[in-house]
Amino acid sequence: MFKSKVPLVLSHISVLDDGNYVLPDYILNKYFYEVRLFRKNCPHRMYPLHHPGEIVQNIHCNLHNFNWDKFGNPLDNDKKLICGKAEVGASNLIIKDFIEPDHKWVSDLQNETSLKYSHFYSGESNGSWLWLMDIEADLLHVWRNGIHPLLYQQVKLEDIKLDQGDGWIYQEHPSGWWLYIFPYVFVEYGSKGKLAINRVFPKNPNNEFGYTWMTQFFYDDSVSANDKLIFETMEDVFKQDVEASSKQTVPYFPLMNSTNKYESHCLHFGEWYRKNVNT
Repeated sequence: MFKSKVPLVLSHISVLDDGNYVLPDYILNKYFYEVRLFRKNCPHRMYPLHHPGEIVQNIHCNLHNFNWDKFGNPLDNDKKLICGKAEVGASNLIIKDFIEPDHKWVSDLQNETSLKYSHFYSGESNGSWLWLMDIEADLLHVWRNGIHPLLYQQVKLEDIKLDQGDGWIYQEHPSGWWLYIFPYVFVEYGSKGKLAINRVFPKNPNNEFGYTWMTQFFYDDSVSANDKLIFETMEDVFKQDVEASSKQTVPYFPLMNSTNKYESHCLHFGEWYRKNVNT
């Protein structure tokens, strides 16, 4: 589907403070000043190695009892786990095939030096992940009390500042910002000490219908339990977007002309889609 590699945000570097971190597609390993990517499935017979969201030291395959140490070295077999590398950006995000811009969102995260991994949520949908990203870019559906009644009450659209760059859009509100890195990644920063990284995983990259998602949460110790609860209402808002995307059963088509200024980021996503997706 894609004409070139797609940019990814895999996690925040603090997720590796206590060991390797398991994602649906990779196991992340901190090796000195870089992050290495291990296969998520055993290279022997493709059995899954651990569950997404786990933090592990040594790596184990339950099918044939094969083992690797923390750094992916085989202990009782000859199968290689290392399959690539990722970078740690100035933002302290673990990134792959993405160049961070000189922007406020990077410096905001660069100044967050005490974040700790907390937990994750996940789910799945039969809807279109392309429509989902379009909805994520769309502020018009919040305006006039669209599919987000609670968000409509909490956020005044006239207070949101919009910016965009090569393959990303940024929406800043009084208590933080939302960032979308096309086509799979949504990042929310809730002011001091609160970060969430959401990523979509298509079941088949060549088919827009059917995907899972994973949202990782990071906090510093100063954030209260109540503030965490408020921040995590973003997951409920995201699920409303997921539900909306599942109702759009026609194949995705990019927006060519907007009816309102709040659709400007949909236009930007549409331009990215036309340049980067084989149609």
